[in-house]
Formats: sequence, structure tokens, C-alpha cells
Amino acid sequence: MNQTVSITHEVGRHLAVTTFEWHHEELGDRMAAAFGTVARFLTEHGIAITGPAVGFYHRIDGGLFRASAGFVVDEEVVGDGVVEPLVLPTGDALTTLHIGPYERLPETYTVLQDHAAARELVLNQEVMWEEYYSDHAAPAEQARTRVYWPIVAQHARSDAMA
Repeated sequence: MNQTVSITHEVGRHLAVTTFEWHHEELGDRMAAAFGTVARFLTEHGIAITGPAVGFYHRIDGGLFRASAGFVVDEEVVGDGVVEPLVLPTGDALTTLHIGPYERLPETYTVLQDHAAARELVLNQEVMWEEYYSDHAAPAEQARTRVYWPIVAQHARSDAMA
């Protein structure tokens, strides 16, 4: 897999999201329903979507994740108990563009982990997010997903080991 990986500085963009817990096998259906819920809320409240659909993932334990799915908006939304505000983390993150089926996203996460290891970067093991740039009706091979994985530290290289 030949992907360009870069470091970007994120500035804490605002999202309107709905949040749920999931296991890997049920994610697709749950995300689609969540995006629909948030899109209806934003339309009903006259709030413009100003960026891509986003899936924000928080690892809980034992293969269980908490997902927040929604859209980038300009300002913090006032939620209704189902749709709530979320601010993406501020700081540096590794990022790359995944082109292809969602089922192959784990390969992209491996690319990011390998890149981090080669550069002695420590990645946040609890959160990461994805931005979705393809219509759900697009062929799976053409799906475009930008993956972000926050960096928490960089190990100093030791020249004493020469």
C-alpha cells in the first residue's frame, strides 16, 4: 500500500454528532443511521454543514469503541440529548488518504503505525478520527477517507547507542 503520510496541526474543529458504542462488525449500519440523525437535526435547526462527515473513535476496551458520527459545523451546537457538540482534538496528528473499501481501513492504520514507529512518534491509543469524502453510493474501490491519528509525543533519539 503506497500512501503518503504527513503530520498536520489540527485546530479543534466543531462537530455536531451522535454517539454510540459498537463492536467492529456493526459499525457500517450504525454510522449510516447516525449521519442521518445528525443531518436531519442540522436541517431542522437551520445549521449549515461546513465540512465533511466525520467518525470520531474512542477506544474503550476489549474491542469496544465509542463512536461519535456527524458533521463539521462552524460553531458549537446546542444539542438535544441525541445530537451533541464535539470538538476534535487540537494538536499534531498523522494523516493519510485511504482510497478503497472501508473494510481495508485497518491496513491504513497499520501504515500510520509503521510511519510513527519509524519516526519514533507516540500515537494516542485512545482516539482517532476519519473524514469521509465519498457519497455512500460511490463504488467501494473509489471511497475516499482521510484518517487522522493524534501524536502524543516524539521519543528523542539517543546518539549514545552508536
